[in-house]
Amino acid sequence: MKILEIDQKHREIIVKPENLNDLWTLYNIISEGDEISARTQRRVVLKEGSKGERKVMKLKLKVETIAFHEFSNRLRVKGKILEGPDDFVSYGSYHTFNIEKLQKITIVKEKWSNYELKRLKESSKFENNFIILLVAIETGLATIALITNFSHKRVATIKTHIPGKRYQQTYRNKALLEFYEGIGKVVKENLKIHDVNLIIICGPGNTKNNFVDHLRKTLDPSYSTRIEICHASSGTESAIIETLKSKKLAQLKKEVKILQETVLIESVIAQFALDADLIVIGMDEVSSASERGAIKQLLIADVMIRGASKDHKLKIEEIITNVENAGGAINIMSSENVAGDQLVNLGSLVGILRYKF
Repeated sequence: MKILEIDQKHREIIVKPENLNDLWTLYNIISEGDEISARTQRRVVLKEGSKGERKVMKLKLKVETIAFHEFSNRLRVKGKILEGPDDFVSYGSYHTFNIEKLQKITIVKEKWSNYELKRLKESSKFENNFIILLVAIETGLATIALITNFSHKRVATIKTHIPGKRYQQTYRNKALLEFYEGIGKVVKENLKIHDVNLIIICGPGNTKNNFVDHLRKTLDPSYSTRIEICHASSGTESAIIETLKSKKLAQLKKEVKILQETVLIESVIAQFALDADLIVIGMDEVSSASERGAIKQLLIADVMIRGASKDHKLKIEEIITNVENAGGAINIMSSENVAGDQLVNLGSLVGILRYKF
């Protein structure tokens, strides 16, 4: 994130997002009621009865809704127009900014919190998105998911009846081929749409290996080096989660945000089993522990911050400041992936303690 100007007197910051992670950061920082200014295109009707034409102009909006679209590399911010060229806009009407990389925007808040400023400055820890296409497969069942630094999306579940080995082998082979072709079709469709960095095929037995052999024959040879095979217990969604936790993916953890967050959640669950008294959950427990300087690791689901009330944000900022002052680590996690969803189920705010109190 390139910070171009900070005007503390007018509570105004001008930034230029440089990558997808910067757009994700802005998604979590911009809130309802903020004022956003940017250059944009707006359709203007110059003659009655005409379709109008698109004009480039600078507008200021009061934010009402915000949405993150990672696969179109943009942030959509909708709100009422506060300022703009009098000839082309009516104040109070609605407009939507499609904020993209390298687009300069100005953000005005009633109050900037310290953690919001820090997130802006530290945004580019992950320069690029890392996309994994993961296929969990067993005989007759496959689950396909698309996993990124920001989300976990199940793409398809494919079920096919495969005749048992006691049936004529030609029938079984035909059914297996149709099964593999169905999965391969979904894989190839996603490779066309997304810039996939890694294809992981996991599952029990030889089915995964046989499918990989089939896949290599039908894919462009350039994808061969991107295919990894892992053992997993089934062809279900749980096998995908199992694979994300596997040691085989450990070498990718530094560049893949979802893998780092999976490790963090696993450490919380492991600590629960080892000694639950070293875990605090929820605003009251976490706040009390932070005041004592007892938290060594703080996990916050982004939904705790995004769109939160002023008082709620102040309380979160106080907790974060206390943890930082005591030398603890802060982790703000996406609720759009499996690890973040687990954190939400735990209460969205979890601390691992240095000591009991």
